[in-house]
Amino acid sequence: MKLKLSRMHMLTEGLRSYVMRVAWEMDREMLGSPNIVMVMNSATDVIQQVTAVNMEIHGSAAGGMNAYADKLVRDSIIWSHLAGDTTQRLKAVKRLAS
Repeated sequence: MKLKLSRMHMLTEGLRSYVMRVAWEMDREMLGSPNIVMVMNSATDVIQQVTAVNMEIHGSAAGGMNAYADKLVRDSIIWSHLAGDTTQRLKAVKRLAS
């Protein structure tokens, strides 16, 4: 379980650092940076990974599915559809690079 918690912490801190970098770029009006679009893809992946590990922890600890952990997983899937799908965001990065 400690390894799973460590993985969740590592993923969360990595995403936090990336978000802070994008915020730094926005503060300096570096609007052409592809990081602005790619951080959303990264966030989606990290959120889904962290909630899946959370469900594994709660599922094994409770002897079955935990309603709260299950809701977080569903919410993480919905998160991926908030600003368009991954393909559309990657196409936006391609347009920025041109």
